[in-house]
Amino acid sequence: MSLFIQSANSLVTRVAQWVGAIPSSVSVNATAYNPSSGAITTASDTTSLVFVGDFISPTPVGPFTAVLSVTSSTIVVSDPDLIWGAFTLPTPILKLPTQSTLDIQFSIQFAELSFRTIYLPALRSNPYDPVNPSQIVTDTNGMAPIPSDMNWPIIFFQQTPSSQVPPGTLNAGFGPWIIYDRVGDREIIRLSMIDQLYVKPFGVPRVIRAQFSEVGPNYMFTPNPGNGTTILAYYVKSFPFLLGPTGDSLTPLVQNNAILATFPEGYMYKVLSVYYDKKKNVAESEKWNARFDSAYGLIEDQAMKDLWSGGDRHLSSEFQPRNYRYSFK
Repeated sequence: MSLFIQSANSLVTRVAQWVGAIPSSVSVNATAYNPSSGAITTASDTTSLVFVGDFISPTPVGPFTAVLSVTSSTIVVSDPDLIWGAFTLPTPILKLPTQSTLDIQFSIQFAELSFRTIYLPALRSNPYDPVNPSQIVTDTNGMAPIPSDMNWPIIFFQQTPSSQVPPGTLNAGFGPWIIYDRVGDREIIRLSMIDQLYVKPFGVPRVIRAQFSEVGPNYMFTPNPGNGTTILAYYVKSFPFLLGPTGDSLTPLVQNNAILATFPEGYMYKVLSVYYDKKKNVAESEKWNARFDSAYGLIEDQAMKDLWSGGDRHLSSEFQPRNYRYSFK
């Protein structure tokens, strides 16, 4: 049976299999299972055998499940793969070595720190989402709080909604639209101070270049968009760390994120690199780190090409031309 890495439980299990962490029986049977609560009823007391943070399973080949709590008669697990419900009970409880799972969880957490600047298509926000578009709204100072799930911005923009334009007019759906390019925080403050000295044309060009940057916990824009302006935000999102708390009773641990869902080999390679580095096996650590760099390098190269794709595959922005694009001759 294949074990696909579709959850944090599966990742821990696969790494444990690779490093030779052999599961063993705790000599206690599971007699019942409640899928809604994740509670496993045990035939006898396991409080001295199974601990919070351990990984247990009814099968040595399937994914092991993270233990959330232990009492004298029950073990509560996080089981997104529904492995316990697939077996006929009673069945013996198998457990991965505690020290091995602690080392693997440490390696996962340490590996995730190196994903801080990773850029995958799945991490992009969607400003056009019909239900929950990624956008920010300016305050009375024309500034907007930085989204809590933002890793770094790509581009911000405004589009005049057709609902705000009289129907049947020539302006319907044609702007003016504003593209905000990111500049430095010193530059945005300077630009905002002299912004009022400029005559602000309207209608020409229909796409207006503007600037934004971080100032404290907010984004500052120039030209000042005013109060209550909705700006669509296209950015790279952060991601929740695996096995972290969610605050949800049904899914108490983070079992998946955009990186694991779309780049599972990246997790596998990086976790093994950290694991062997912790075990002072430099050769194995460097081998797996090289595999991570090679796998991610292909993704990063394609992602960068997609960012700048054009009719002639040029690597220059449409809004940063080498010479002036408009002519009145």
